[in-house]
Formats: sequence, C-alpha cells, structure tokens
Amino acid sequence: MKSKSNYYVSCESEDARHYQVETLADGRYRVLTPGGEELLVDAFAPGAGQLHIVCAGQSLDAEVRADNTDFHVQLRGERHVIEVLNERQKRMAAAGIGGKKVAGPDLVSPMAGKIVAVTAQLGAAVIQGQTVVIVEAMKMENDLKAHRDGIVAAVHVQEGQLVEIGHVLVTIEDAP
Repeated sequence: MKSKSNYYVSCESEDARHYQVETLADGRYRVLTPGGEELLVDAFAPGAGQLHIVCAGQSLDAEVRADNTDFHVQLRGERHVIEVLNERQKRMAAAGIGGKKVAGPDLVSPMAGKIVAVTAQLGAAVIQGQTVVIVEAMKMENDLKAHRDGIVAAVHVQEGQLVEIGHVLVTIEDAP
C-alpha cells in the first residue's frame, strides 16, 4: 500500500507519548507506537464529535473536540489532549521554533521570507493559535500564529521587511 501522508501525534500526559501516524492509500492508518509496535487502525466519524475506531480486533468509540491546535479525546473514560503535527511542523518543533511548548515570550520566524502583514497590535490581547504575522516564503503566504495566550508587548517587524529563520517577530507576555 502506498502512503499518502505522515503525521506525528503527541499525547499530553505524564509520560508524554509520541506516535507516528501514516495515512495509507486505502484510508486506514499505520501507527508506530513509542515502543516500536506497528498498528493498523481504521476509523470513521459517524457524527460530529464522534469517532469510531477499529484496531487490533477491538472496536472503540471516542468523543472528540477540537480547539485551536489540540484535540481533546475521551476514550474508555479517560481524557487525552492530542497534538497533531505534519512533517514540517515536527521539524520546526524539534528546532524549538513556533511550537506551542515554547516557554519564552518571543515568537520567532520559522522561515526566511518577507513580512506581508502584521495583524498583532501593541497592547492587544491574543490567544494561542491566533494569526499575528503573515510571512511570504517561496511565493506562499504563511500565517504565523501566537504560541501562547497573552498581551502583545512588542512588534519587532513591519510590512515589507525581510526576515530570516529565528528572527523575533512579536513578543507576547502574560496578561496582568
């Protein structure tokens, strides 16, 4: 079977489990667990907020709710917060760029390009996942989103400016 796309799934819990998920040509998923086990999973959504999963001969039902960058999943009475990254997002997170786990106040550019719009305004409240800057790179516009909730303490770029990877774009500090 030929694969269509790869995703990396991080389940936020005490042991922070990470899974590699590959979409197969037939619509199923190949899941590589942290222990190296390979699972074939079939899933479909019978209704809004519902997911029916068949894996290793077991049939499971889950409730799913999405918000900003996470999925909140209830499965077998347990709640899980799931983050899904594509290959590019995984590389950027590994480099400490633009990920939601970034601890500092500075949002840095994950790419070299030209600033085409700055939507963040000094002193404005922003929420994680809200677009604050748009960067054009390789003739594509990329929405760069707030990596945390807070107040825009500084805007370090302006429309038309060229930036490199790691350039500080916006500083977002905790709300008072």
